Amino acid sequence: MSASKADDAALYPCRIDDPFLLSLHPTVRRALAWVFVTLLASMYYLLPATVLMSLALATCGHVTTAAAIGLVLLGGSLLPLHERPYTRRLCQVYYELFRLRHNLTQERIRRLVEDCVERGERYILGMHPHGVVPLQVLLWVAFADQYLRTAEHGTVYGFGGMASVICYLPGLRTLMGWWTGMPATYSNLKRNLTSGSGATFTRAKHPGRNLYMLPGGVAEIFTAQPARHVAVWKPRRGLCRLALETGARLTPMYVFGGNDFYFQSLTSDSWLARTSRSFGETQPRDSRETAER
Repeated sequence: MSASKADDAALYPCRIDDPFLLSLHPTVRRALAWVFVTLLASMYYLLPATVLMSLALATCGHVTTAAAIGLVLLGGSLLPLHERPYTRRLCQVYYELFRLRHNLTQERIRRLVEDCVERGERYILGMHPHGVVPLQVLLWVAFADQYLRTAEHGTVYGFGGMASVICYLPGLRTLMGWWTGMPATYSNLKRNLTSGSGATFTRAKHPGRNLYMLPGGVAEIFTAQPARHVAVWKPRRGLCRLALETGARLTPMYVFGGNDFYFQSLTSDSWLARTSRSFGETQPRDSRETAER
């Protein structure tokens, strides 16, 4: 096997280098990772659960308490989005829990960073699969911040496009803002690809930032099932248009194991699954059928 083919086949473990995380005992790090993963998944239910609780309180006569909870929710849904680069490093705590591996050599990383900083190249990174809860976002946040950099050029971390509904979920909105997430409207994405600089570049020789997205979106959630590999791409033409208009390189990515985090009823053959899918945009298909298409 040639050297280049060997590099293509090699997988390199991601290792924690954050001083705070390294100071913790491995058992403590693993416990923290589980706690944070559980809290993140719970945030998707925070808004509907709190709304139902407020309605129940109001029905029982506790109108003032219900109104106060409503105001807190509203405030959390409208908080400004602020980038907090240091929080990315804390996501390294998930490396050991999920045994993250990557296939980028140091030379490939250097070429990518030089393309961005020296020649102004921009990338649209489309990651599949979305999964039920996209925990791979946490891994990407840590990986991109730690590895997509050089001592000479700094980081080319970029920004993320998220579904507009996330912007109205208290707590989750704040976290996504810390990690440079923003609503995935076409105008937002185009502006940041071509003229945004923000705090993620240590050098601003060329304007614009790299874009990271999960283009499968909600439709791909309906295909998520452990040990199943399905990517929903056909209806996602907006990123192709964005790449053509901005000159960015459209780069597909795939996370093996991205569908293995959770089991769900939506991809089974139960009556609940069939009812749920009747309101969705797609039907789950076997990966072999998708490949044939």
